[in-house]
Amino acid sequence: MDIASRLSMVFGTEERVYMRRQLTFLREEIMNFTEPLDTFRFICSGSLGEGVYYPPSDDDLMICINPLLVVKTYREVLQAGGLLMVPSEYSPGYCLLFDINHSCRENVIQVINGMPFLSSLLFKQVNLREGQSLHGPCQSQVLGGYEYDLARCLRCSFWPDVAKSWAMRTRPNGWPSLDVIQNILSDGCHVVPVGDPDSLFRDHEWRISFSIAERNLMHSLNHAQFLIYNLLRLCLKRVFNIMVPEVLCSYFLKTTLFYTVENTSVQLWQVDDIETCFKSCLSVLFDYVNQGNCPNYFIPEYNMIKKKVNNGNRQPLLNVIRFIHTVGIIRTIDICGETFILDKNLTFTRMEMKLDDDFMKSYHVNIPYSYLRNTFYVSLQDENISIAPLLCKISRLLRRHLTGVQSYTFRRGIVCCCQIMMNNLWNGNERNRDNYFLHKSIECLLRIGYSVDVTTGKLTAATYMYLVGKTKSALSHIRRLLSEYPPYAIDCSPNVIKQSTYMDVMCSRGYTMDHKIRYSFVPPIFMRHELLNAYPLALQILVSTTKHYILHPLPYAYFLESLCYIERQNQNALKKSTRCLVNLMDDPSHDHKEIINIEVKLCVGIIKYVQGDSQSTCRWLGSAYTMKDNLPRPHIESLGRSIMTYIACLLNKLFYS
Repeated sequence: MDIASRLSMVFGTEERVYMRRQLTFLREEIMNFTEPLDTFRFICSGSLGEGVYYPPSDDDLMICINPLLVVKTYREVLQAGGLLMVPSEYSPGYCLLFDINHSCRENVIQVINGMPFLSSLLFKQVNLREGQSLHGPCQSQVLGGYEYDLARCLRCSFWPDVAKSWAMRTRPNGWPSLDVIQNILSDGCHVVPVGDPDSLFRDHEWRISFSIAERNLMHSLNHAQFLIYNLLRLCLKRVFNIMVPEVLCSYFLKTTLFYTVENTSVQLWQVDDIETCFKSCLSVLFDYVNQGNCPNYFIPEYNMIKKKVNNGNRQPLLNVIRFIHTVGIIRTIDICGETFILDKNLTFTRMEMKLDDDFMKSYHVNIPYSYLRNTFYVSLQDENISIAPLLCKISRLLRRHLTGVQSYTFRRGIVCCCQIMMNNLWNGNERNRDNYFLHKSIECLLRIGYSVDVTTGKLTAATYMYLVGKTKSALSHIRRLLSEYPPYAIDCSPNVIKQSTYMDVMCSRGYTMDHKIRYSFVPPIFMRHELLNAYPLALQILVSTTKHYILHPLPYAYFLESLCYIERQNQNALKKSTRCLVNLMDDPSHDHKEIINIEVKLCVGIIKYVQGDSQSTCRWLGSAYTMKDNLPRPHIESLGRSIMTYIACLLNKLFYS
């Protein structure tokens, strides 16, 4: 395997990176539709917005407050309003915002020499929400188990004078192209609330941000350049930050790459000569550190490492750069611990070898899908949010031609949207339980996401119908799922027999990727603690004991079917359904039989618990508990804790009965 292929396995193939970026744009569309564009605009920035993903990758969101526009001249303020930018004389790239028209609230204004300025520190403090912490210009927050860095920013109506040299300088090698430059100038820049640490006005200054421009530049790189940037980031996290901590950051490395690409021939940047590309970037970085000057890409007058590199750390850092340059890429990857990263992509790698590439593109979506799902979570966590605009947005997007990946990701997001609203229905607010509009919205979204894959939409619909007491409809959805469940179903861990059948039935027949996903892909049920009320009451104790719980769809389908028959008091059908659930333990076609067997015993134990059969409950749960040591380590603690919780509930029930 050549170097470029090995790097692509770790950081993503060209097609996979393209899909991540397309999903970023789709995510922005969804987020921006939940807010009027004249109020806020959400921008996906940072590494995920650039198509970079490997743990840990931050999810950076910029929230542009559109009513507050930063302008250049006093005349513009008088004509259209806004805040006047006053560039710093001593700190290139920083500025003060003069509020001439008193358009901001008094609690964010700082008077300096008798003039009102919008204070960056007061602005951040006023907008700080419960559960958030300040980190530079950002408000760090955890939502739905994911970390976000939210940066509220203001849009500039012009390209700042301090960065004009970037637009005008000569580029003999043709990068970035004139089209990219023009797009960057059209998109403009923003200011974010953080000042120069060495300035007397650091609590009131704002920093000019070129995040959108940087995203455009990253998207214009070829695949060799993209791989080099990822490799530099890997060296930062696994080598630089360990050997010489808190000196370099990913932004310095991005700047190094931009300058290197701009100043070298495009002929250099080929995947078959990626070693030379990597060493060229290291040479530029070496010069920056040696000279103690890393000029900002847009504002060369701003030395970004002025306060970072000193006589104490310069030589150790130069030694590390020289060492990496000497040993080359392969040895560097080994030093950085490629195995750790590949472990997280091992499933995808195995599937890529076994299945046709068209289907593989659908499964790689799970990485960007995780934060697209949280887009719905963030947008709908407020129980009073208007769902109607979101429904309109959904209908518009579905009328467009979406790629298979976009369609799959979008419909999975729709299903998550349903689960969020289902959770809101039973969140303790009596008004919501009878919210006719919310019920209709859920039913509408369920129709859209019903056939996202073999199981996800159908099981969500069945769960919803069970929760609202429509057990007949729930059983109808479950029967349809069971009747359509294919023998060649592809889940997270490919089975050799299933793969062979899948290749015969689904491949080389002209089927689209969307068709393959709908009729063969069977993802696990991922139950989240934050959406506790979206699951049957019998499972809520199970989910409440851990951040999330993963269950295979077939055991859950038979489990939910049994709950419906308990509600309908149909004992014969209940026995048949429970028997089908137990028979899953003897099915040789399932992968990870140990996990399936424990899940089956757990589900049967819960069913017996709901029926009030204490003796059978103890037997099934006890049997499941004794098997937990056969599981991979990450499963043991959560599963054992969940089973013990049910046993404790059973004992409590027996004690008070």
